[in-house]
Amino acid sequence: MGKTKVSAFIEIDFTGGTLTPTVRLRHAYTVISWPKSKLLVGRTWHPTFIEKVFPATLNENTGLPFQVFNRSPQLRFTYTAAKGLDLIAAAVYQYDYSNTGPSGKTYQYQRDAIIPNLHGQVQYYNQNWVLGTAIDWKSIQPRTSTTGTTGTFVTSEKLNTWAAMAYMKYSNEKFMVMAKSMFGQNMCESLLPSGYAVASLNTLTGAETYTPLNHMYNWINLTYGNAWKVGLYAGYLKNLGTTENPVGPFYGMPYSSEIDLMYKISPQLIYTYKNFMFGVEISWTTAAYGDTDYSNKGKVINTENVTNFRNMISIAYKF
Repeated sequence: MGKTKVSAFIEIDFTGGTLTPTVRLRHAYTVISWPKSKLLVGRTWHPTFIEKVFPATLNENTGLPFQVFNRSPQLRFTYTAAKGLDLIAAAVYQYDYSNTGPSGKTYQYQRDAIIPNLHGQVQYYNQNWVLGTAIDWKSIQPRTSTTGTTGTFVTSEKLNTWAAMAYMKYSNEKFMVMAKSMFGQNMCESLLPSGYAVASLNTLTGAETYTPLNHMYNWINLTYGNAWKVGLYAGYLKNLGTTENPVGPFYGMPYSSEIDLMYKISPQLIYTYKNFMFGVEISWTTAAYGDTDYSNKGKVINTENVTNFRNMISIAYKF
C-alpha cells in the first residue's frame, strides 16, 4: 500500500491440560510497517517480555518465577530513531493472563478501570549487543460495589502500580550472556510472585483501599559452545513488602505474601547434531517461607528455607 507494508502472524501449539491436551493460541497479530516505524495490533508477548533477551532454558517456563511470562492483546508502536535504536510505546489489555482479586482471576479488574496498561521502552542493538530500559504503568479496579453494615454502595477505588526494568545481552559465535533486573508491583498477571492487599476497610460502607506488594526480580543466563553447549541460568527475587501497612486479605499469586526471597541455580548441557537435540537441565530452587508482619508493611519474618530439585531430560527433532 504505497510505502506501507502489511503483514500478519498467527501461532498455536498443543499443550497438556488438566485432563486432556488442548490447543493454545499463542500469537495472533497484524503489523503495519513504514520506513522508520511499525504498528503491531493483536496478541503477542507483553512488552516486559523482551523477545531479544529471554532465558535459554530447556524448561518451557522460560525462567519463571524471575522472568515475565505473559501474552496479551495490545497496540505496540515502534519508532527507529537511528540505526539500532528503537523507541517503543504500547497499550495493553489483559485477557487470560490477568490479575487476581475478590472475584478470582479475571481481566475484569482492568476493564473496569478502563485505562489500558501503558508501557514505554528504549532499546539499542547491534550485531553483538542488546541494551534496554523500560517503564510500565497499570491500573485495576478490584470492586465496583462494596457492602458494609449500612448497606451496599458503588465504588471506583483503583490500585495504580508500576514497574521498571533494565536488560542486556552480549553474544558472539560461541558465547552468550544475558541479564535482566526489574522492580515490579502487582505483577501476578505475568506469572510472577506478586499481588496486593487491602490497606484499609470501612466497616460501615465496606469501602476498601489497596496497597501493592513490591518485588525485585533478577536473572542472568550464560551459554558457551555450538554442537556441545553448556549453560547456566540463575535467578533471585526479593519481597520488599507492601507500600502501606496491610490489613488483609492478600490477592495475587498464591503464597506471595509469605515468601521473603527465592533463588534458583540451573546448569544445562545440550548436544545438537543437525536437526536433533539432546539436553539435560538440573534446577535447584530455594524459597524462604515465613510469616507476614502486618505492622511493618507486610514484610516476611521468621523465615525457613525450602529447597526443591528438578532434573529434566529433553530430546527434540526440529524441522
